[in-house]
Amino acid sequence: MNDHEREERETEDIKRMLEAGDERCMKLLFDKFYRALCMYALRYPVSPEVAEDIVQTVFISLWTNKRGKPFEGSLRSYLFGAVSKAALCWVRDHGKVYFEDIESHLDDFWDDVFSQEDAEQEERLRKKLHAAVDALPEKPRLVLQAIVWQEKPYKQVAAEMGISVNTVKTYYARALQALRKSLGSNPLLLLVWLKKQKSKLHS
Repeated sequence: MNDHEREERETEDIKRMLEAGDERCMKLLFDKFYRALCMYALRYPVSPEVAEDIVQTVFISLWTNKRGKPFEGSLRSYLFGAVSKAALCWVRDHGKVYFEDIESHLDDFWDDVFSQEDAEQEERLRKKLHAAVDALPEKPRLVLQAIVWQEKPYKQVAAEMGISVNTVKTYYARALQALRKSLGSNPLLLLVWLKKQKSKLHS
């Protein structure tokens, strides 16, 4: 049995146990999907603690709403889709709070990164961030800049760009995902730092 066949069998076992109302399926679900789902949630601008809360909530919702019923379709697709939706809802409701939380810890973070003043190192990082943002497709880039640097709410961005709020959220998520790949770290932390640097230059 190859890895793909083994995964299919394990997933079908979980679905059968869920339909039977067997609580043991939750342990199998946790072992198989928890870590991957937490990593997936971190593609959105949430903290590791929030990512874990989101995944646990999705598991509870699955058990509450699907136990004792036939589960049709892909369990993997259901879980990742539910985590994505929950993460976007969290960002919608708490995004501003998260930005403020980042800013409150930013100086300590960069004190650790730059153990002593290094203007050249900061300039290299600044250029890297600008290049990564400039490389984004136009609409995700404009949405990202409006939300993070201009601190505009989703509804205002949607109205100014003539698109729906859901489309704004989609562009925002895509921009952050692309930056995470190109920068190799939490893009929001870096973007808020760059915003603060811009503010210092214009103060």
